[in-house]
Amino acid sequence: MPRAPAPSRPRTPLPRAITRVRLGAAGAFALVTVSCGASINAVYEGDVRFEHCMALDMEKHVKPTIRKACWEEWTKFYTFGQTRDRVEYASLRMKQLSGASDFEESDVGTEEPRAASAVPEPTSALAPPPMMLAVDAGTGPAADASADAAADGSTAPPGSACVGACEATWSECKVACTTATCERGCTGQYKRCVRKCF
Repeated sequence: MPRAPAPSRPRTPLPRAITRVRLGAAGAFALVTVSCGASINAVYEGDVRFEHCMALDMEKHVKPTIRKACWEEWTKFYTFGQTRDRVEYASLRMKQLSGASDFEESDVGTEEPRAASAVPEPTSALAPPPMMLAVDAGTGPAADASADAAADGSTAPPGSACVGACEATWSECKVACTTATCERGCTGQYKRCVRKCF
């Protein structure tokens, strides 16, 4: 015997408050999605325009005023989300191109003289870093102590006079101390002094 179809329940409309909440949540999600997309698009557009201005700098037949206008436009409208080094580079290029004329054959030098770096430039990725502290065997407290020992004619170990001076300073410091913190300070001073001897 064929089955009778199940009676369908009538659909009751959702209350208006729930419908409004759902529509509000959907609108907020759409707004967040659009706003994120806009910022990503702005960063992308800034990247593309930066590369465009870089390409114009490579083309020597492009007039300096056109290159300068490109960098000025980029700094005015496309710096959103860009790194500081790019913004500094753009301002440097504008300054370099400001004195250039359309009638000159040569371009203004693209490199400014750089200040001396505290660290030497790397020569190879595989080479160890260069020595920064030049150690001269003929200077310092240890050299002075060994020179004194040589002048005396004694056969004391190297640096013994320097260590002796450090011990004398430590003893004087220890006598003046009344607290454990002061004694630790004297010990630290003694260790630093002995390191200088060798």
